[in-house]
Amino acid sequence: MSNTQNELVNDPKSARHVFWASYFGWLLDGYDTTIYAFVLLASLAVFLPGASLTEKTTYGLAYFAIFLVGWGTAFIFGPISDKYGRMKALGIAILLYAVGTFGSGLSFNIYEFGVARFVAGFGLGAEWFIGGTGVAEVFPEKDRQIWAGRFHSAWYAGFMVAAATTPFILYLLPATYNWRVVFFIGIIPAVILAYIRISATEPKVWLEKKARFGQKMNITLSLRTIFSKQLRTKTILLILVMVPVVTGLYGGTLFAPTAISNLVHATASLKTASTLTVQLYQAAGGIIISGFTLTFCLLMPFMVRRIGRKATLAVFMSFMIVGLVVAFGIIYPTNNRYGFLAAVFLLGIGGADFSVFTLWVPEEYPTEARAGGFGMITTLGRYAGAGLVFVFAFLNARIGLGHSLAYGAVAFAIGLVLLIFVKENRNAVLDRTVDVLPAAEGIGGK
Repeated sequence: MSNTQNELVNDPKSARHVFWASYFGWLLDGYDTTIYAFVLLASLAVFLPGASLTEKTTYGLAYFAIFLVGWGTAFIFGPISDKYGRMKALGIAILLYAVGTFGSGLSFNIYEFGVARFVAGFGLGAEWFIGGTGVAEVFPEKDRQIWAGRFHSAWYAGFMVAAATTPFILYLLPATYNWRVVFFIGIIPAVILAYIRISATEPKVWLEKKARFGQKMNITLSLRTIFSKQLRTKTILLILVMVPVVTGLYGGTLFAPTAISNLVHATASLKTASTLTVQLYQAAGGIIISGFTLTFCLLMPFMVRRIGRKATLAVFMSFMIVGLVVAFGIIYPTNNRYGFLAAVFLLGIGGADFSVFTLWVPEEYPTEARAGGFGMITTLGRYAGAGLVFVFAFLNARIGLGHSLAYGAVAFAIGLVLLIFVKENRNAVLDRTVDVLPAAEGIGGK
């Protein structure tokens, strides 16, 4: 690596400012996504009075899919970030999240709720790839992998916060509006965080390259680079591999609270279980899942150094296959709530599969297309993931929640096969060159 590359990192104070701005934004993403899993039945009870549990679960899956479509649409923030800056784009995205979350709590019918979830997803969709890009760029190479793991653990810290607090908010407040309060609480830190984001210093490598090439670094160049001859194949393969990873989270892990609630009520001695009993079981399940995922996000950089990116991702995806089959396909249909709680740690370990992308993807693109490439891979796969979640909603109405979600293991198996064809550079470093615009060569640039 050249001395120029080594120098183009932010000073420690500025780097940590970028890290914490990105970390808490990604934490909010995990929080918002998880609270939806907990308030699902409560909100749908208001929107769909008299609907059966199966009907509510089917609608819940459908609205997860709508959220994913919003998240997928957020890919446009990647090229915008490449042109205008990481922190500025993130500040705009977090304000959209605040609007969508406020709208979710303020909705008075299922159609308004659907629009609000789309807007929230659109804002939150940028959190991962822009925050991950910024964190990758501001730290020196020797520390980059560790900070990537720390950054990605934020989502599951948000999951844990939601799992530890939301059930009790729902218990303490009347069912007619308790779920609205949960959404409103998420707005307060979002507004504060938007200011922190906008005031944060941009990564030095982006600033330097932007200063040299100005308007040549634009949205068109970012998009053309991502699908250039040199990068097209890997971009498409990683998008396809992302599909089952998304499906495992939104079509499996995040339905654990609903599954736990169903199991508690299905047990003979607990058919009249108190709301508090249900919430305690849900909190326990959520904390187990998020705790294991957070731990393995922090372990991920060490696994990558030992066995590589592809092998680490394959390990996590394999855990998701086993977890979906065991927890939802085998244990859930038996109404064994203790067995289900004992098995969800498999989903927790497998959930760290996302963190490998946080470390790996920024290495594959130059600065002028890094956020765009990261965004393309992590968001476009959500369109296909949304489609699969709609499939699960269809299956849920016919074969039940457990068996329908267990089919997500098939998507992971296909993802493992696709992963074989992705090329990996075990010694990859982040491109920090600023004196050339390699992305422009051969794709119409000058």
